[in-house]
Amino acid sequence: MELHEYSTLRSLEDDYWWYVGLRDLLLALAGRHCDLSVPLRILDAGCGTGGTLSFLAKALPRSTLFGVDAEAVAVDLASSREAGTVVRASINELPFASAAFDLVVCLDVLYFRGVEESRALDELARVLRSAGLAVINVPAYEFLRGEHDLAVDTRHRYTAKELRDVLERAGFQIEATTYWNTLLFPFIVAWRRVRRRPRRGAAPTSDLWPLPRWLNRLLTRLITKEVRMASRIPLPFGISIMAIAKKGANGRSHALSPPV
Repeated sequence: MELHEYSTLRSLEDDYWWYVGLRDLLLALAGRHCDLSVPLRILDAGCGTGGTLSFLAKALPRSTLFGVDAEAVAVDLASSREAGTVVRASINELPFASAAFDLVVCLDVLYFRGVEESRALDELARVLRSAGLAVINVPAYEFLRGEHDLAVDTRHRYTAKELRDVLERAGFQIEATTYWNTLLFPFIVAWRRVRRRPRRGAAPTSDLWPLPRWLNRLLTRLITKEVRMASRIPLPFGISIMAIAKKGANGRSHALSPPV
């Protein structure tokens, strides 16, 4: 991801409508498949600037939180939140003991260039306890690729079937998948067609930028209503895909890393 995007992310993510929807959906879906009222060990794999760690620290105060990110600037920004233990590492090789976590969260990380999909999923499975839960979010549909993907260094955009297939190959049992950000789908499709490439000579920028308060509040209300629906009924299309998967008995990971 372009380094300038990290400062943008840190300044906006706490109350930006899309991140509100992402984290509400994470909590709603995870809560349907595990008991969030008990103390859990949770890993945010690819924690970025720590917005999700901060959210989980408030929502699940009895749990113990860890985060990893490959970028030093992200680790510094996430650590400054004091929401959990944050270390610099790639999700291709996690620095944690096997079966160390009850819940692993990996939000918009699997699709990055530099992330080895198969190896990363093996690592997520390895650090989960037996029957532990993984929550994975990825961007949807290759035809939506545009300047945003150049800015965040997208390797691949998925379909729900592709995401289910790669998780199952890694030995996960799929509990639920849903597209989301569905209500705004036609508008975002049109926007992505306009923003295929950056202006000549300009660095690519993501779709994350400050919005007027009234617009951010409106979009937050829309996405909150949609999330309530998506947490109960899988949506048939959208800009993103979230999957809930349980570690199966026949995961294929064998690598060992030192415990933290």
